[in-house]
Amino acid sequence: MTKDSVADVLRALATGDKSRSETARLRDIVDEVEAALAAGVSRAAVLQALNDQGFTMTLKSFESALYRIRKKRTQPAKPTAKIGHDQIAAPASQPAQAPQEEPAKDPQARITNPADIRKSRRREIDLDDLSDKE
Repeated sequence: MTKDSVADVLRALATGDKSRSETARLRDIVDEVEAALAAGVSRAAVLQALNDQGFTMTLKSFESALYRIRKKRTQPAKPTAKIGHDQIAAPASQPAQAPQEEPAKDPQARITNPADIRKSRRREIDLDDLSDKE
């Protein structure tokens, strides 16, 4: 058994229809499915064409799989680190924490995220500074 023969067998499994789920097979042709749907073809007609080609999905499972594929496509890819025989895994470091910023002194400062709300809750308000004494 050689490395090439094992790789060929695994490649055949990864592209074959019998060893993969219908969702995985649908993922391979989702661009064509999306093009048909964008052209106005109904989901039922697309599913019928898929079933004629060997898929056994119901309309509900087709819609669910299509939803999951679309959702996964819109999420940013997570980087994965590959460690080979010649690499040594570095110890996991603590994630960097964002420096604590003081709230803006500008009374018109905008709250743009939850961290801004937390900062404004912790801020001490000096009522004397806010009064109109002259």
